[in-house]
Amino acid sequence: MAPKLKLVYFDIRGKGELIRLILRTAGVDFEDERIQFPDWPAKKSESPAGQLPYMEIEGKKYPESLALARYLAKKYNLAGKNELDALTADVILSMVDDVRLGYARYKFDSILTEDQKKSLIEKFTSEKCPSGYNRLEKMLTDSKSGFLVGNSVTIADLAVFDLNDQIDIEIPDFFSKYPKVSEHREKIKNLPKLAPYLAERKDTPM
Repeated sequence: MAPKLKLVYFDIRGKGELIRLILRTAGVDFEDERIQFPDWPAKKSESPAGQLPYMEIEGKKYPESLALARYLAKKYNLAGKNELDALTADVILSMVDDVRLGYARYKFDSILTEDQKKSLIEKFTSEKCPSGYNRLEKMLTDSKSGFLVGNSVTIADLAVFDLNDQIDIEIPDFFSKYPKVSEHREKIKNLPKLAPYLAERKDTPM
């Protein structure tokens, strides 16, 4: 029987990777359909919002990556064990998204001048990114479990893990200042159900 879940996205990590990490961590079977960029114009009309990623869930298509990630986390018990844990996880997820937007602004906004890009890069590397990771380091220092929320893995851990890969590229040696985040990164990397996927994951553009 074919999986009841299908993720449709480009052959990159990007906005689809958190969804993949959630499903792999949960041990859920799903179809990971990867579209090559030259093929996208012909397939765009198949997307419910004209964009990627989207998911097919029991035959119906749904867009919006963060909404999908939150839905899947809740469905597969990765959203937190109580309402306050879920709130904390969602706060961290929003913080991660804010850091990503700071990166995306200077990376992909084609109307920016070179001076504007340089200014945004400086602000990202010296202010926005350290501010977010200072909070994460404090959370992990205070954690007794090594996870960001409660005593088990949640969407918050997976979102931070995914973000770390991008920060590694943008700011070399960044994590030398964040030992608890580095420990957390190894902890998530070695989760039993996630480790096999990470070991064989394609080295694609972010």
